[in-house]
Amino acid sequence: MNNKILATLLILAVSVSSAFAARNNNNITGKVTEKGNGNPLPFATVTVQATDNKVIGGATTADNGTFSINNLPSSNFKLRVSFIGFKDTVITVALKPGENTFNAGTIEMKAETTSLKAAVVTARVPVIEQKLDKIVMNVAEAVSTQGTSGLDVLRKAPGISIDPSGNILLNGQPAQIWIDNRPSNLSGQDLEAMLSGTDGASIDKIEIISNPSSKYDASGSGGIINIKTKKLFLKGINGSVRVGYDGANYDKYYNGANGTINMNYRGEKTNTFVNYSPRYSEDFGTFYSETKYGNNLLTANTKTESFSRAHSYKIGQDYYINKKNIFGFIINGMNRSVNDASDPETGSTLFVSGVANEFTKTRMDNSRNNNSISPNVNYTHIFSEGHELTANFDYSYFDLNNTSEQENIYTNAIGQFTRPDVLFRTNSQQYIDIISAKVDYERILWKSVKFEAGAKYAVSNTNNDLLREDFLNSQWTKNNSMSSKFKYKEQVTAAYLSFARQFGKKWSGKAGLRGEYTDASGEWISANTTSNRGYLDLFPTLFTGFTPNKNLRFGLSYTLRIQRPNYFQLNPFRMYIDANSSLEGNPALDPQYTHQLSLSAGYKSFLNVSLVYQLSEGAIIQNPYFNTTTGEKLLKWENFGEQTFAGVALGITEFPIKKWLILNINGFIANLNNKAGSFKSSNIFANANVNLAFLLPKNTRFEASGFAMTGIPYGYFKVEPSGNLSLSLKKGLLDNKATIAINANDILRTQRTKASNNNIDGYFFENFNKTQTISISFNYRFGQGKASKQRKVGEQEESSRVGN
Repeated sequence: MNNKILATLLILAVSVSSAFAARNNNNITGKVTEKGNGNPLPFATVTVQATDNKVIGGATTADNGTFSINNLPSSNFKLRVSFIGFKDTVITVALKPGENTFNAGTIEMKAETTSLKAAVVTARVPVIEQKLDKIVMNVAEAVSTQGTSGLDVLRKAPGISIDPSGNILLNGQPAQIWIDNRPSNLSGQDLEAMLSGTDGASIDKIEIISNPSSKYDASGSGGIINIKTKKLFLKGINGSVRVGYDGANYDKYYNGANGTINMNYRGEKTNTFVNYSPRYSEDFGTFYSETKYGNNLLTANTKTESFSRAHSYKIGQDYYINKKNIFGFIINGMNRSVNDASDPETGSTLFVSGVANEFTKTRMDNSRNNNSISPNVNYTHIFSEGHELTANFDYSYFDLNNTSEQENIYTNAIGQFTRPDVLFRTNSQQYIDIISAKVDYERILWKSVKFEAGAKYAVSNTNNDLLREDFLNSQWTKNNSMSSKFKYKEQVTAAYLSFARQFGKKWSGKAGLRGEYTDASGEWISANTTSNRGYLDLFPTLFTGFTPNKNLRFGLSYTLRIQRPNYFQLNPFRMYIDANSSLEGNPALDPQYTHQLSLSAGYKSFLNVSLVYQLSEGAIIQNPYFNTTTGEKLLKWENFGEQTFAGVALGITEFPIKKWLILNINGFIANLNNKAGSFKSSNIFANANVNLAFLLPKNTRFEASGFAMTGIPYGYFKVEPSGNLSLSLKKGLLDNKATIAINANDILRTQRTKASNNNIDGYFFENFNKTQTISISFNYRFGQGKASKQRKVGEQEESSRVGN
């Protein structure tokens, strides 16, 4: 009996399976081409959707534009074809029982002619787009960015420049650097090194947000530069590999090497991406200073040599639960160590009435370690097109450890000791924990108004412990007056509203308001002092745009920004540059507020001009202190006073002088005024980045790049002019999937920092580093490099304030 039942069940199962297979053995074939010229469109996305828009199946077109979608049931469907830069094409398909194959024929796709939120009207995706409140550089469309590093790409973006210290400027002001909608935790030379090791081919877009809307954190004076890397939507594995080597020949030969691997895997329901970048560098730096006081002249010349190792990584996963729900996580991390030592033969000399009176030889050995990890968990719910909710939870942990040993030996002109040696060592440990949670909501109201709202809560804890020990009586003894413990806690609660609307084809507008309440407390345990403060700030943002025709665009914007002190700027610990020069933080720093008004104009896709005015109150800069008795110098972070900045920025991007000659220019000229009490200074400041790309036969390109900067006032200092001239040769290989490049940087050795003090006579210093280098790099890209829509996940402004 049981055998009969089992046999019956098996017969039924086979019958049901056969019937199901019969109902799902249909397929759709066809070919996708570009309307007008008939060229096939490879890698276009073709999806089969049921009447309720549920996706039943899909495929991507082959190199000749053909596609085939199998295992479809008999029913009525919509066939949707999508490709970047083209309008979606939808046709109706009826699969009847018995029709095993349906040929959709040739599907012609029409190039996108208008964009609702873009002020640029174009037939294809242009290199430069003026969005409602930002400029977008489509890196993948730029000829002169192929085969370059991330730093090279950034130099060519409108309004962006890089100063000799590695700081990235937007319209002449320091900008926040975001990567994939998430503030980076790097700055200065760390950020410059990371971008130099990044394959430019992995970058999809650069968003230049000079006046961020209320949706963004109000922090930062120069705006936001958001670098969006490619997240590929094609199934399978895609990515790129880059290796590079650089060398510099000064008094000795200095080596450097870097690499990057990007991997992306897209499955049916998941998208996985991995990035890993190792770096090794041998460097040197010289610091020369002169200080006059009375009849005395103190000169110091210190040279340090260093080597650094760094490993940065990024791992992420998106889970497409269904059409409306996406869950994901991102983990960013970095491990970096730097060891440097001074030349023991360098030091300082004291001249009294023009005669060398005392010599100081300084030996310094330093070790710095920076370990960090920043996981993010995110969730997006899509109600409908343009209507979604995104939640982010972020945690960041930083372990910063610095150790230093310094010895000063004092002798006279004939080598006799003039006073006892000074030998001391320090061990500085800093731990930072940052937790934040935020929710963002957006939808379209009344078919023409984009509404955005959100809230955020973030808490930051820093724990600083500095141990200073002096070598006295043949043993190490703790220096209680210079050892220090400092704790700082900050909580920020924020909420925002934003409305944007397109008024017809020519006018657009956006307005928003962001409120941030800050509760900060500092405990300087060693000095037995505490500070507490809470304050509420409102940050309005306004923008209006006018596009009279397809070639012209205008924009007018206003924003108020805040720059809270970086954590290292609050740290009261003292760091020595040489025997007589040191740096110190300040736990009593107040935030800096900046008002910015901008009027911008653009012509076609290559020209952008902006008139910018900024007023900064309580500017956070390093103020100099000088002991007129000993000649000792101290730079301490303080609120300087008031700074005004008025100028014009010019950006020419991918301008074809000839078919074989492409021009890129980023320039800025402004009047800068500094005022603090009775001190006033004013100066005309200008800088320019110029790049000429010569497109030669056989996928070869030669580039000449130059950077020049006039003198600029910085608080009480005046920074002297500086410049850089670089050349590069690039060759495409393997059907342009690979690029080999040779670069010669700073061939005239003109990139250095010189500054004098406008408030103290006879105070001058000069800093010179390894800038003249020869480098070679090799890039290889595999898979298809088209990018999908970026998700708005992983945004934590607080991490960007860790600094270095």
